[in-house]
Amino acid sequence: MSTQRNFNAEQEEEFFNKIDQVYDLTEASNYDAAEQLLMEINGSIPGPKENSSVGGVVLDSIYSFYEQTGALEKALPFFLEETEYLKEKMAHEKIHSTRHFLTTGAIYYALKDLDNARANFLIAYEKEGSKIFIDENSDYLKIALMDDPEFIAFKETFVPNEDEEQLELTEQEHELLDKYCEEGNAEMDKENYEGAIAAFTKALDVLPAPKDDWEATAWISASIGDAEFSQKKYKEALDHLHRAYQIYGEEEPNAFVLLRMGQSYLELGEEKHATDYLHHAYKLEGKELFEDDKKYLTFLASKVTL
Repeated sequence: MSTQRNFNAEQEEEFFNKIDQVYDLTEASNYDAAEQLLMEINGSIPGPKENSSVGGVVLDSIYSFYEQTGALEKALPFFLEETEYLKEKMAHEKIHSTRHFLTTGAIYYALKDLDNARANFLIAYEKEGSKIFIDENSDYLKIALMDDPEFIAFKETFVPNEDEEQLELTEQEHELLDKYCEEGNAEMDKENYEGAIAAFTKALDVLPAPKDDWEATAWISASIGDAEFSQKKYKEALDHLHRAYQIYGEEEPNAFVLLRMGQSYLELGEEKHATDYLHHAYKLEGKELFEDDKKYLTFLASKVTL
């Protein structure tokens, strides 16, 4: 089994200082110096990058630099070297860098090599599902989900999809969103949970597609999940809570969503999932988060050391 090479705090600080220098040089249009420093950093981190705590950062920086300078074809060899190792490793153990395949697919997509783009998007989808494609070019997930005839037709008329920045809501949409969310919160206060769900669902309907691209979808889904939980509809609650969890992402999890997910799993008798989510929530906000019902904190304390 492979082991990961971790930097100590001093090494990490030096490493990230150099990465910052690369970005500063790039922003100053000093591309030759930026590229030279980037190659020095890359050479200092022996492969496979999967086995280094900063290896993914190096590859992401290589991708970002060559994307910004319009030379993504130069990034491809660095990614392919790592890809071969990851494919071999996947055959017998779990990998850390599933996102590597998404980025490799993105490079091929930019180079209009759609067959290789599809192969990499499929690996990313098989390992992580649709959540890994959130906030990415919408073509990536479409390609991963196409059957062969659809893909052949797609290639024949292919034009790269330059996804635009997310549009702002119109003033009318903002007003409607606020109106329905206020109604939902008022119904929650009155313990009219069906009324709350109806209002929050109207709020979701205000958001343009794709709805999961809007941050508001996360907290509205969490509110619906809370209402379902309050009605003891735990499976239904989890559907909405998982949606919120995926939109917030693993890097910026919402403690309340984690709490409700853990509580729902416990009520369904799934103690392993319950422990995982409740513990994560506890680590974010502590015992104060559990004030409303101490039984969940008591359960967690019986499973882990707090």
